Amino acid sequence: FGLFPSRHTAGTEFAIGPLFVARGATAIDVIVGLFVGNLLAVLSWRFLVGPLACKKRLTAYYCMERTCGRRLVVAYDLIQAFLLAGLAGAMFTVSGTAFAAIFDVQAPELTDMVPNNGWFVLIVIVCGLVTTVLAAVGFTVVAVFGEIMTPVLFAGIIYLCVQSLRMLGISDECGLWCILSDHVYTGEVVSGQTKFGMAHCIFFSWFCDLQLHIGQNDLSLLRFAKTPNVAWTSAGGMYLGHYFAWIVAGFMYAVQLQEDPTQTSVAPGPIANLVGGTFGLIIIVIAGWSTANPVIYSAGLALQNIVPSMRAWQSTIIVGLLATVAACFPFFTNRVIEFLSFAGILVSPMGVMVYADNFILPRFGIEAEYSYQFSDCDDKFSKTNMPAVLTWITAEIVSLPLAVFTPVSVYFAPVITISWSLMVYIIASKWFVQKGWRECGEKDSSNQSIFLSEGGESSSV
Repeated sequence: FGLFPSRHTAGTEFAIGPLFVARGATAIDVIVGLFVGNLLAVLSWRFLVGPLACKKRLTAYYCMERTCGRRLVVAYDLIQAFLLAGLAGAMFTVSGTAFAAIFDVQAPELTDMVPNNGWFVLIVIVCGLVTTVLAAVGFTVVAVFGEIMTPVLFAGIIYLCVQSLRMLGISDECGLWCILSDHVYTGEVVSGQTKFGMAHCIFFSWFCDLQLHIGQNDLSLLRFAKTPNVAWTSAGGMYLGHYFAWIVAGFMYAVQLQEDPTQTSVAPGPIANLVGGTFGLIIIVIAGWSTANPVIYSAGLALQNIVPSMRAWQSTIIVGLLATVAACFPFFTNRVIEFLSFAGILVSPMGVMVYADNFILPRFGIEAEYSYQFSDCDDKFSKTNMPAVLTWITAEIVSLPLAVFTPVSVYFAPVITISWSLMVYIIASKWFVQKGWRECGEKDSSNQSIFLSEGGESSSV
């Protein structure tokens, strides 16, 4: 149960929470919308990731290779490495804003997309490099430290919640709902921001971790689960780490607006300093630093999957440097909602195809795991699953323009991405079989024995 809350109480929660205030969501939008969206995320883990993880007992990357082939997964790994580096960069920025508050350095404004303060860039670079080196030389120690700090982090969030409510004037005359509706989520949009309603709250909270649940990246984590019911523990991350932390961050941002209505920056450091002083800054540093490390490590695994000869510390250094460059750009923090939504659009088709391949295609008499079944024994996963290629390319061609250029927007586009991927993969697979362009028979017994012996070892990657 503790793993999901520790992973999903990241530094970025303190940058995401204020955005619901800045974008004019009302109290009912946030309270109900985020509850429903996080529930949909939990159900996605339980009924999509859990059953597949317990059935296959394989890492996400290995499962994808068995289904789609080595070449397609290399492209996926490369995209994943860059996306995770950008996310880690946002966490470096969050930690950097805490040190900026300590040294009285101006943090980026809400509308800033590129670097405009040399001192802040220097602080972020130092944060990034220190975190990268520590992750490269002692990831295990850092991971243990992060787990130990999780209770401290939650205690800090509770403290910041109480302090924020006190500063906002909670009393018998103005209770919690009064504070929520009249002082925090007033429905007023900060200049230059997109108006958020309940639908935005629902779909963002559902899809912000799209690459982990529907995208099936958490197969690597849940493959150790005894039963799919273990996936219910994701509720700890969704409701303690997302729901509660986002609302508390909204309280804190409202305090800043109350003190100075012209100060619309969502930089977590100055906000935490205003509400919680030095302890608030420590909480921001812990949240940003401890959670950036596993993100860097995950991105490093993606690189290692591309270049197996690369050592863990080497891939960590490469990703850490990419993340440090990304951290210099306030875009990744100020537009973290859009960034996470685009990340889901880019990588979710792979997870949809893996799920459909294992649970839906066999019902049509089509052999699952095409690359595993029909590649040469001497060249594992050499055959590329062409229906998968067709599905992924067309999903992006359809989804990305809708997300960027139409009222569908990036928050709702993943619905189209997921539906399109599922439909096209099933139809294309059946069509390729009917045309004789895809093998559809029983695998050779010798092929099976070789793959089982070699695949079992690979599955521990």
